[in-house]
Amino acid sequence: ADYTWSFTTVAAVGANCPCSIWDGTAVPATVSVNDPSAIEVGVKFQSDIDGYITGIRFYKGDSNTGTHIGNLWSSDGTLLGTATFANETASGWQAVNFASPVAVSANTTYVASYHTDAGFYSANSGYFATGGVDNTPLRALANGVDGGNGVYGYGASAFPNSTYNAANYWVDVVFTTTP
Repeated sequence: ADYTWSFTTVAAVGANCPCSIWDGTAVPATVSVNDPSAIEVGVKFQSDIDGYITGIRFYKGDSNTGTHIGNLWSSDGTLLGTATFANETASGWQAVNFASPVAVSANTTYVASYHTDAGFYSANSGYFATGGVDNTPLRALANGVDGGNGVYGYGASAFPNSTYNAANYWVDVVFTTTP
């Protein structure tokens, strides 16, 4: 007998990349935390698929002045990529590309961070306390998954391995499936 059926296809995971954890309309609850200390702030994340990190993004308030350095780290603190931001706007999302894309493996934890000498970073306290962010193929990890999320370190640019109150410091990556 004859049969009729219908179906819907969807794009392959990663087909809509380059992509990031947060879209360009996301805005922090606190755009400029009243902390004028030099600090490295970051986020732990994973990808569902193998791919490449081409750069770092972060949300900037107008008090967060000076030079900013974006970094990509393995979960053990090995520096995988670094770049200095240029041509920043006074506030909003800032982005920088690495000189060469960095290959990342699926379901492996990495840390994206940036350093500011001025402080006044953006933050949402407790953001990762009850869950992460899943924007396929990227995931910002919930607090407690592979340690705490919302990482930082005061002083010179270095691997951020401290956490406090599961804060989101609004650091992001640019991911693609091809270099």
